[in-house]
Amino acid sequence: MEKADVCIEVSFEAGNKVGGIYTVLTSKARHMKTIYGDNYYAVGFYNKSNLRDFEQLETPKNMAKVFKELETEGIKCYFGKWIAANDVNLILLDTSEFMNKIVNGVRNIDLIKKQLWDDYKIDSLRTGFDYDEPIAWSTAAGILIKRFIEEKVISGKVVGHFHEWLSGGGILYLAKHKVPIALVFTTHATRIGRAKSSAGENLMEEIELNLKTGKTMNDDEAYRFNLEAQHKVEKVCANICDVFTTVSEIVSEEAEYVLGRKADVITINGLDMSKYPSTRTMMILHEKHRKKINDFLKAYFTPYYSLDDLRENIVFFISGRYEFFNKGVDIFIESLGKLNEKMKKENSKKTVFAFILIPSGIKGPRPDVLESLVRYEEIEDLVDDFLHSIRADVVEEILNGKNVDMNQLIDENFKVKVKMLSNFFRKNKGNEAPLCAYELSYDNDMIINALKKNGLLNKKEDKVKVIFYPNYISMTDGLLTMEYDEFVMGSSMGFFPSKYEPWGYTPFETAALRTLSLTTDVAGFGVEISKQCKDEECLKNRVLKIKGKSREDTVNEMTRIMEWCVNLEKEKRVMEKVKTRQLVEIFDWEIQIKNYLQSHNLAIEKMKARLDSL
Repeated sequence: MEKADVCIEVSFEAGNKVGGIYTVLTSKARHMKTIYGDNYYAVGFYNKSNLRDFEQLETPKNMAKVFKELETEGIKCYFGKWIAANDVNLILLDTSEFMNKIVNGVRNIDLIKKQLWDDYKIDSLRTGFDYDEPIAWSTAAGILIKRFIEEKVISGKVVGHFHEWLSGGGILYLAKHKVPIALVFTTHATRIGRAKSSAGENLMEEIELNLKTGKTMNDDEAYRFNLEAQHKVEKVCANICDVFTTVSEIVSEEAEYVLGRKADVITINGLDMSKYPSTRTMMILHEKHRKKINDFLKAYFTPYYSLDDLRENIVFFISGRYEFFNKGVDIFIESLGKLNEKMKKENSKKTVFAFILIPSGIKGPRPDVLESLVRYEEIEDLVDDFLHSIRADVVEEILNGKNVDMNQLIDENFKVKVKMLSNFFRKNKGNEAPLCAYELSYDNDMIINALKKNGLLNKKEDKVKVIFYPNYISMTDGLLTMEYDEFVMGSSMGFFPSKYEPWGYTPFETAALRTLSLTTDVAGFGVEISKQCKDEECLKNRVLKIKGKSREDTVNEMTRIMEWCVNLEKEKRVMEKVKTRQLVEIFDWEIQIKNYLQSHNLAIEKMKARLDSL
């Protein structure tokens, strides 16, 4: 198999962090650089407000002519290094002028859309800016690559790797103009697949039933979701490219049903495991970050009632987009409700604190929660300052053989402050702690309603206490003030019971951070784990079975897994966390990058046959 000399990887998320593909590109960049050296180029969308990891450099001399020509056509090119991606070459395209440029009295984007209809019957009559912008940008990327090859900026065997329908305009442009470049197209999830699942339709069951008879999806389905243009771009790209890849077997089956082509190569999503701390370091970090979580929990709940020994607490969490049914938030909450009843019945000595980390519309932190945190910090500072101030006096008294009289050491100012703070933490005693840490900007929230329905009310007697945290965790979020990865490391277990998940980076990253992680057997990540691991005892507590199961069975099984985690002795839980990390090391890019290389080299061979047939 011939090897490609040059790779140009085109994605709307190159240098523009908006979703999971950004993680794919940045985490494998070191290996792409090892394979292609300076002949690896990422091409992305120029987002002026999102340039924090782009270091612009002087345009290389061999590119200057092409950049200057393209600027006269409304395509402004920026060359530099992608800091977050191991400083690989990054070219960002600003196509706002190109999209709106008037040519013969018609907007350029409308001419592009007409051409796509003439060439590929892509119906874009009902589309708007969210379609026009990526199509204009990706078409410009195709123009850039064509000029690079014509002007010999790049030479040898060139492969162009395009991600998702948003980059599809580039593939369609290069194919139409018979440019000698091998074309690889990757779909991370079909556009219709996401839409169907978000609408609560059982896509996995639909695929399984229809593929048995060789039946594929009718394109008219796309009109139902107003996605006919995006779907058709995706479908044409999948069938016109030299090599079609997907990120998991699940997406390959989805693509076969929705797009009419199964993947030639499965380019499994990986992570650069070398960038994660060692197990020993993560054990130390776990204690550090758990202390910060525990401090937050004390401040959050103790204004209402005292908490049991937090050394025995368990921290669960679920995170992701606000897709209540698709992400399995409903299952998570119902399972917590059952767990709460069981733990109360058994009079468990442990308490579970479950965080629902799902961003939503907010006004800001709840004033009472914010005040509790401030007062808690005041208490800690007050006590620290007091102990520091009396330290020398206590030491002196002991050295002189005297009895230490603490009452003599405590001044009136300290007593007044203690009384004021004690009054604050006494006034709400006996009430229920809030379910949500923020004030929502809307009424009638599905998560809050589900918590109440399942008896999760944050009463003192509840063994499972819940905090809906509808904001992105960060150092500047005003409440937890820690990064998401830090929170994950400080937690006991993350639950990601998705009913549709093409891959699943969130459970993958959780496991890589040496935290117990649950995925499902209808998630790409879960399927790959099940294929790689033969330890059924290990899998049964990490891969939730959803396929072919009733909702009741799924909830009961998830409750069992929660109980398993709660009842683990501390030393055993540490070992299970280590086992979780070992389980995902097979997905290190060091191992999985071979799939990208295989797809590129296969595309070089297929390109010749495609061009010869034209």
